[in-house]
Amino acid sequence: MKEVFQEYGGVIVTIIAIIALIGVISAIIGTGENGIIGSAFTDLIENFFNQAGLSFGTEN
Repeated sequence: MKEVFQEYGGVIVTIIAIIALIGVISAIIGTGENGIIGSAFTDLIENFFNQAGLSFGTEN
């Protein structure tokens, strides 16, 4: 086990860090109403289309 960590320790730490970063980003952004930034971005786009006089998701 010690030899495995000496040989691949840096790679293991890098993979764990990348997975944790992906988890944090997906938790913050989320989708639609789930995340902080996702819901704010959805509201921004809907507000933009409402002020432009178009319904969200319709073609004109």
